[in-house]
Amino acid sequence: MRCSLAAIAALTLTQLATVAPRIARAAPAARAGALPVVRVGTLKFGTVDWELEVMRRHGLDRAHGFIARPLDFAGKEGTATALQGGAVDVILTDWLWVAKSRALGGDFVFAPYSHLTGGVMVRRNAGIVRLADLKGRRIGVGGGPTDKSWIVLRAYAQREAGFDPARQATPVFAAPPLLNETLRRGGIDVAINFWQYDARLDSADFFELIKVEDMLPAVGLPADMPLLGWVFSARWGAAHRAALGGFLAAAAAARHILATQPAEWQAIRNLTGAASEETLARLRAAYRASVIAGGTPSPATLAAEAQRMIDVLAALGDQDEVPPGDKLPPGTFFVGSQS
Repeated sequence: MRCSLAAIAALTLTQLATVAPRIARAAPAARAGALPVVRVGTLKFGTVDWELEVMRRHGLDRAHGFIARPLDFAGKEGTATALQGGAVDVILTDWLWVAKSRALGGDFVFAPYSHLTGGVMVRRNAGIVRLADLKGRRIGVGGGPTDKSWIVLRAYAQREAGFDPARQATPVFAAPPLLNETLRRGGIDVAINFWQYDARLDSADFFELIKVEDMLPAVGLPADMPLLGWVFSARWGAAHRAALGGFLAAAAAARHILATQPAEWQAIRNLTGAASEETLARLRAAYRASVIAGGTPSPATLAAEAQRMIDVLAALGDQDEVPPGDKLPPGTFFVGSQS
């Protein structure tokens, strides 16, 4: 059934020292009337800033009764730490993080946003033409050893080619921008990275060996399974129902604009870092592919799909990535209007 879109630790002193300057730089936003502010933790190399810019230019936040205030962080861990410490209200992350947090006593919930896209990108002159050719290779991985695309690749390679890339190849973990640069310079011949970085690679030099969405069904998961979502504290959501509902509605509106109006991409071109019209077109196509079509699954359906993914991870031996007991905690998925 489909419905419409829409232990946890405080910040350490060191983390606060890192976060505070960013908050201070973003703080000058004067209150516009009585509109509440929703603080959104974003990644410097992420795509959330593209949507927040669309939201700002079109006045979608104010039209939905709140003011969006983005706060940039250098990495995924920084946004999660800020959310845990109350320095931001909403972040974009995966439901596995939410599940682990809830299992440890947290109250975070997940509202679906997008599904996994991207794929295994290969240098054309590397002599790699099939999955088995990845054996013994250095494979670049954006996002670290718990990156979901990397985990899917590991499960898929074991099932389809009889080897685990984590053991019979050499993973090279790096931040997505650095990984792309290493790939361009020939330091590695193959990588699995965030979709926006795959789209920036020149098609004359690189090709996609296999898409993540094509690997998912082979490991027992739906190709359009939502993985990333808006994450917030249930207590905060209950105390700010109108602001939360407005944020999810405005975020969905901004996403729809970017998915359907090509002219918007010229307006955000500087944010995308696209060096050419061809790259911008690839970014737009990849973005559109990540949008969940036909509505998000119901929380019950999501919970069943999520448990199947936890089972896949447990089978790989990734106990650090799954909730204790290998079970999805109740309440992981937000019940309500979702973006």
